[in-house]
Amino acid sequence: MPVFANPNFLINLPTLCAVTGFITVISGMLLLFAWLQNRNEPALALWGLGYLIGTAGAVFLVRGEPNVLTWSICAGNALLSCAYGTMWAGARNFEGRRVPLSMVLAGAVIWTALCQIPSFYQSNEARVVLASVISAVYSLLCAREMWYARDRELISRWPTLVLAVVHAGFLLARIHYAGTIRTLSDAHTPQSVGLFVLAFEALFVAFAQAFLRMSMAKERAELQQRKSALTDLLTGIPNRRAFFELGAPLLKRTIADRRPVALLLFDLDHFKEINDTAGHDAGDHVLRAFSRLVTRTVWPGALFARLGGEEFACLLPDVPMAAALQVAERVRGQFAAMKFSALTASTTVSVGVAMASEASRELSALLAIADRALYRAKAAGRNRVTPAPLVLVEISGEGARQPVKIGGPAVIPAPLAG
Repeated sequence: MPVFANPNFLINLPTLCAVTGFITVISGMLLLFAWLQNRNEPALALWGLGYLIGTAGAVFLVRGEPNVLTWSICAGNALLSCAYGTMWAGARNFEGRRVPLSMVLAGAVIWTALCQIPSFYQSNEARVVLASVISAVYSLLCAREMWYARDRELISRWPTLVLAVVHAGFLLARIHYAGTIRTLSDAHTPQSVGLFVLAFEALFVAFAQAFLRMSMAKERAELQQRKSALTDLLTGIPNRRAFFELGAPLLKRTIADRRPVALLLFDLDHFKEINDTAGHDAGDHVLRAFSRLVTRTVWPGALFARLGGEEFACLLPDVPMAAALQVAERVRGQFAAMKFSALTASTTVSVGVAMASEASRELSALLAIADRALYRAKAAGRNRVTPAPLVLVEISGEGARQPVKIGGPAVIPAPLAG
């Protein structure tokens, strides 16, 4: 086996391990500092604490003799197990999951318990195998947490996940060298190339994992800011800005694929009277109840948003006029049947329904058509569903179209209405 036997070799294993320890401490402190800047992400503190606990464990291991079980070796591996458990706790916390303390300490407890067995603590190979397996299992559990991430938009989670899996493989690779690991206190002792590779990997992981985890936290904060800017604070649904930013490309894609797309425009009837008579808290309760109703009624893929005040819009791709009218009527009927303790009168909503066409490729144009239909519903007495007055109907194979008037709830086939 090739070895680095030259005592004048620029980099020796003890020096490399010392540099790794230094980088680990700095990384842990940076993670704790990042947590102080972002107290909403306690996972950063757990990761930083894990780094520092791991460094303390490594110091204890360096003080001991690998071939003899001492209190230093026992404490060092117990601390390393706690460090990896704390890192896993940080991964779970980052994903908003409960962190069982028993699982965090399980590795250290198993290690300490087996150290009480003479046949185990007398075998250096057995101790290296157990310590490697415990660390690798925690590293794979970290990868699992990131695989089932709640914010799958985070780009940094993929290299972090891959790095955790690769690191677990290197940890298990230490088992191969369980019988050849020499004391690190002797800089002139020859060591195999494999041990140098393992040491370099530990150095790289100490830096890369800290960088990637801070990057994930930064991405999470930016993602939350973007979501807050696009979310209506009262109802929790998309706001007007989100409706136009998300709805415009959705409308263009659907029309380009020659698929039907409908727009429902809702306006709660006499809402000002609700605020004036029952108070704004009652009005807010009605708005939230209406938002929940529509969210339950429409299917995935629909874009439902609050445009402002008591006005809401819902873009329904792949929905013909007949189905759009049925959805609107279902919402209208169920909302009228709702009872609110603070209100004596029933609540109602008027709905304007429009279908996209060649004349309404832009979301603003389609919204204007639905608004005219909503105005007709209001003028006709409110609490009703009214379709837009005109749709475009293809009447020839060359794509010629002509406007057809809708004289009521009857549905006219349209090129984009199924």
